[in-house]
Amino acid sequence: MTTREHEHTLNVWLAEALKKRGLNAIAERPDRRRRIDVKVTLQRARGGAEVVVAVEAEQGQNPAKMAEAIRDAEARLPAQQNLARCAIALCYPDLTTPESLPSADLMWTVRDGQQGDGPASWQTGNVDALATAIRLAPAQLGDPDGAAATLSSSLDSAVAHLSETQKRLLAQALDLPRQTRNKRPVRHPWDAPAKRALLVVATAVMFHSRLNSHLDGMRPDTDARYIPQPPFAGPWPPAMAQLCLESADPIGAFRDAWNLILALDYKPIFETGRAALLAVPPDPSFSDAVRITAEAALAAAGDTASYRHDLLGRIFHTVLDTARYDGSFYTTTPAATLLAALAITDALCDWQDPEAIANLRITDPACGTGTLLMAAAERIRDLAPQADVDANTARALIEQVFTGYDVNLTATHMAATTLGLLSPTTQFRNMKIGRVLLGVDDGGKTHLGSLEFLGSQQPRIMPWPNAAQLISQVDTGDEIAVTEPADLVIMNPPFTRDSLRHDQFSKEDEKKIKAREKELFVNKPVHLSSNGNAFLVLADYINKANTGAIAAVLPLVTATNASALEIRRHLASRYHIETIVTSHDPQRFYFSENTTIGEMLLVCRRWQDVQGPKPPTRVVNLARNPATPANAIGIATAIANDTIAVQGYGTVQEWPANKIAAGDWTAVQFLSPYLCENGSRIITLQGDNFRSLTPLGRIAKVGPAGRRTMDAYNKSAMPDRGGRAALWHHDTAITQSMAAQSDTHISVVANKAGLAERYWEQRGRLLLPQRMRLNTVRVFGVVMDTPVLGGAWTPCKMRDAVADKDVAEKALCAYLNSSVGVLAMLAKRSNKAPAYPNFSLDDLRNLPVPDFTAIGSNAAVQLAAAYDAHASDILLPLPQVDTDPTRLALDAAVTAALGLDGEETATIRRHLAAEPSVTGRRYGS
Repeated sequence: MTTREHEHTLNVWLAEALKKRGLNAIAERPDRRRRIDVKVTLQRARGGAEVVVAVEAEQGQNPAKMAEAIRDAEARLPAQQNLARCAIALCYPDLTTPESLPSADLMWTVRDGQQGDGPASWQTGNVDALATAIRLAPAQLGDPDGAAATLSSSLDSAVAHLSETQKRLLAQALDLPRQTRNKRPVRHPWDAPAKRALLVVATAVMFHSRLNSHLDGMRPDTDARYIPQPPFAGPWPPAMAQLCLESADPIGAFRDAWNLILALDYKPIFETGRAALLAVPPDPSFSDAVRITAEAALAAAGDTASYRHDLLGRIFHTVLDTARYDGSFYTTTPAATLLAALAITDALCDWQDPEAIANLRITDPACGTGTLLMAAAERIRDLAPQADVDANTARALIEQVFTGYDVNLTATHMAATTLGLLSPTTQFRNMKIGRVLLGVDDGGKTHLGSLEFLGSQQPRIMPWPNAAQLISQVDTGDEIAVTEPADLVIMNPPFTRDSLRHDQFSKEDEKKIKAREKELFVNKPVHLSSNGNAFLVLADYINKANTGAIAAVLPLVTATNASALEIRRHLASRYHIETIVTSHDPQRFYFSENTTIGEMLLVCRRWQDVQGPKPPTRVVNLARNPATPANAIGIATAIANDTIAVQGYGTVQEWPANKIAAGDWTAVQFLSPYLCENGSRIITLQGDNFRSLTPLGRIAKVGPAGRRTMDAYNKSAMPDRGGRAALWHHDTAITQSMAAQSDTHISVVANKAGLAERYWEQRGRLLLPQRMRLNTVRVFGVVMDTPVLGGAWTPCKMRDAVADKDVAEKALCAYLNSSVGVLAMLAKRSNKAPAYPNFSLDDLRNLPVPDFTAIGSNAAVQLAAAYDAHASDILLPLPQVDTDPTRLALDAAVTAALGLDGEETATIRRHLAAEPSVTGRRYGS
């Protein structure tokens, strides 16, 4: 048999294997001109648009075969033969036989014509993983950011056609408040709310366009469950979206069509859209605005990116940049895919039993645009392929399985639309997406959205905005006012600064909301300065008592900061913290689209004592953040198969249950497991080598923080009569050695004399940095020739119990600038931005430093001598720590003083030099 014939045989078997996994796959025919090796036609749910995926295969996994597979795959794309929307280049292992195919380690890469000349991202897995990658291929088509930006620009143009009165009426119809900034009016307060209202119209038009070719067979009396009384007698089918746009009266045409579609239901989508259409008395300017909006919506619906289920989320957050104020961070589709794959497993349900699937309950208490619920639906489709084509199962997912709450009307409208696209031709009546009230109602009662499930009152479910001439009663939301216990709570809860998260409310309402928060969370293990952790308490509350699970996107500081210690311990006492995933990719260390703070994925499951000792927690630190859903599935498969490191995705650690229970989640701090392990030993003062350390606060007074110093003092170019000075900046071009000099004079701020005097009493010679960029930082502690205050620095003043303060300051400075000292600081860092950490006073007070009583005066003197010998030496930037002669000399002194193993210190130094947050580059690049 020739190689070509053998490849054809494998392709036939592959097509059969894909069919068994629910895909419509056909292998090429040997008697025809070669076209596509394996053609897979995806029909996204009943009535969804078809997408052809071409699989082009080669036998062999060497570079030549991989390149040939890519060439063949890209030839099938629209830019060349236009045979498929996207393609997969596949390489079988050498000597693959039809019999070995099901368990073979296949290699593939997805091609959509957008990759450019960069290296291909190859995935490895079995046929099951390949089938999932094929199913997810449409989720990486096109340019959703470009489509969203184009639509946003069109909406701006539409708003420009409206008068201030029209903007206000449009916004008020959807209960959208006027825009403010820092609680003050802005110049055009109704522009942003009107744009949001027109976005609702746009998404309704997009959904209408998806129904176009199916409405003829969807008369309201065709579903036996929903035959109206009296029977439907109106004209049918409704006009197609394009015809409505081309009408002389687009507002009336869309209104009439949506009135008819509402007889089928789809209330969350079309009731809200219709309310916007009827908000403004018709006139040429409003007609022009609606026409511009509809044209842009239909263009977006026709774009290749419309096949992606994350398009609406991208549109929402491009058009409405509100995350800074309301904490509504949009989960990237790859992150949502990875989280859903880790949380929804074979063990969660009998995936062959439609009734078991229908009985699942998956809840997102802060659902936003529905990205995580949609990812959960896609995961269920992977595990139960019949859900893709079975109308009853599709309806069950929409009406029974998924529940979502959010405080944002536009977001819930888009979440409903997103879930509706699961099966656009499936009629649904009881979609459980609800807008919950955050704020103070007309009666003066305060509501905290879905968090009210924790209190005696239930969340207030706001009805969808209604309009005149209703076809049917608007949903009241009563069916989701009392949530059913969840098998899984999946969420990306809101997270923002306390000073910003209530910015949209008046001062009076903000005061009431904060009072309600304190009332609701009294004796709860959360710190309300940032409300993300409050949703972990909520998730615990609404979970099933014995079997519930939580899957969440959380700020990385949840794993590291002292303010989150109690919630870590609380979760660990009630759940098995099963998996934590972090990104150590300097290009994307977060999992939300519109944030720049470090994040993590958390999966935990209820644990009963009868189950025995808890297993360790699997901590996965990724070297590269997955860029596509297919990449995410490859990572999820590697996690399940324990091949993360082998395949080069990142590192994995089994973190002991006792550490997790104590709140020590240091395993997230570094890509290097070696640094994580030794960092944990240092900060917990465990292990023979690190028992001679003690918290800095025991031997030194730490403070004031630089920010507080800036409250009481101003920089001054010239000295005043007080003659006071400070080290104000952390300029790595100037401060490059352990011996430092002040860089500014300071003068007392008017009316702050008392505060300034108290701070001046805390000045010191030893200063520690509070914030630094790791790829440029040189020094982690300096000694001044005279006591000063700091701006970007914090003074440390030796306590009276320290016998020789001069020796102690120098010894501490030598230690802090050694590799061990650097590791101690980075293991304690706040990981809001891993490469740009900051340190609170509590972090610094708990920083492990040598205990001079334990190590003895001789060791302290030796460390001080190392400082004296190298005080003026220029330290190289931290990425060069492994070749810095001064750092090596300090390491030798610290190793001797603490009785460490020299090889261990050298290994710490070598791993620090390769750490992505230190180098600012991806690992190995």
